[in-house]
Amino acid sequence: MEYKSGSSSIKATILALSSAIILTIILLSISSENPLHSISFFFTGPFSNLYNFGNMLDKAGLLIFAGLGMSIAFRAGVFNLGGEGQVYAGATAAVIVSISINFSWKYTGIIFALSIGILSGAILAGISGFLKKQWNTDELISSFLLSGVIIHISDYLISTPFKDSSSFLNSTVKIPENLFLKQLLGSSHFNISFIIAVIISFASFIFLFKSTIGYELRLSGLNRKFADYGGIPVKRNYIIPMLISGGLYGAAGSFAVLGNFHMGIKGFTSGLGWNGIAVALIAGNNPAFIIPGALIFAYLDAGTQIAMIHSDLSFELGNLIKAVIFFLITAKRFSVKKGGLID
Repeated sequence: MEYKSGSSSIKATILALSSAIILTIILLSISSENPLHSISFFFTGPFSNLYNFGNMLDKAGLLIFAGLGMSIAFRAGVFNLGGEGQVYAGATAAVIVSISINFSWKYTGIIFALSIGILSGAILAGISGFLKKQWNTDELISSFLLSGVIIHISDYLISTPFKDSSSFLNSTVKIPENLFLKQLLGSSHFNISFIIAVIISFASFIFLFKSTIGYELRLSGLNRKFADYGGIPVKRNYIIPMLISGGLYGAAGSFAVLGNFHMGIKGFTSGLGWNGIAVALIAGNNPAFIIPGALIFAYLDAGTQIAMIHSDLSFELGNLIKAVIFFLITAKRFSVKKGGLID
């Protein structure tokens, strides 16, 4: 994979976002009996009150983790398509730990649950990196297949041994209230995870662009033969970025449980792992731009959901709009060239 110049990258991103917004307006205009009403909710809904605004920021925080997970893998020249399963694994592990162990001190429980969730995502992605290093197994395929397996295993754990028998939902019991992350903006789900995500984003930028290991990862991603000739252990750089990527996805799942859902719910990740790809591409796979990329995607996603709730926008059309946004953001950031894929 090669990277476009900075100006080309910015132009491609602006074109993708503009196309997504224009097409969204067109779809709302032709499908709604009151287009202005629907369009107004789409654009202003996320800012209409503290609840909507806080939930948008909370979603952006989770997307920062997911976007970082994808961007670091891309920068190192590996392809982690198992983000959805890694988010799921992190969330499920955090839930099981939280409801199985009685933590006397709140912060011990939160830190331990987060650590297990992060470790679960890292191990799952690391398996693909190890297979690539040992037997040159395509990590794109192996990470995708492992993700599918772990999602089914997690669904089984949620709906059978850990299911809340008193609930009509296909869910586990709630984690103890002392492990809930404190809400920071009214009754919304906004919590400290957003602040941590921002800090991790800047730390990732320093790691990639200011450290020796980060330089080796980026060089391996740009040209493995040249990196190998220069004495860089390129095979090691299959495993390290996958471990980091999976750990960040696992963190997204863990924070989603502790700060938002407070239980394991079958299918609750709602494409968070896949949306991380769009965020990474909006940001040009640069951790410095992941924060605005996540905010943009969270805004578009929140606008669609609020329009579905408060206008005549149907659930099916709402999902179509979100799919169109995802498709245009990803498609406009890639171009096909003989011999490879250019980002």
